[in-house]
Amino acid sequence: MKYTLLLCALAIHSHAAQPVLVRVTAKTLADLQARDPMIRLVTPAEGEAKVVRPVNPSLIGQSTILHDGKNWTLVPNGALVFLPEALKSKVNAKPVGTLLPWAEFLTKNSAWITASEVTFDEAAGSKEIPSARSSQWAKQDKAVVAVHQAGPISVRVSDNSPALSQR
Repeated sequence: MKYTLLLCALAIHSHAAQPVLVRVTAKTLADLQARDPMIRLVTPAEGEAKVVRPVNPSLIGQSTILHDGKNWTLVPNGALVFLPEALKSKVNAKPVGTLLPWAEFLTKNSAWITASEVTFDEAAGSKEIPSARSSQWAKQDKAVVAVHQAGPISVRVSDNSPALSQR
């Protein structure tokens, strides 16, 4: 008997009409905003820096494309720290083929591309990349991508680094 009453109560509740929600109009929204003091604080105070939106917010626009003819991948702009002249055709071409994750692309193309681990401070530019390491990049015939914890990372360019200035 208890189960029957419980099931009837649940059935009645499930068939109850859904509440009708009133559509918010522009006037209603403006009235709500006028009454809410927090919304009025949205405008920046005088002298406060305004937020600047990127000109090209697309992921591809903020990335460097690396390709081998069949596959391609994206690394952030500034992650490619050294590029030999012979490999310039493999960078920033129209993406054709299969998009691969960075680790898989690096494995398939280890003959012409390598990764160089940098610290977060080196990538941010607060600590200089040792000149011996950047000189070593310039001596090899592979493209070098800066990585931090195995993922590509942008590196802030310093003026006195010969390898970084060639990209």
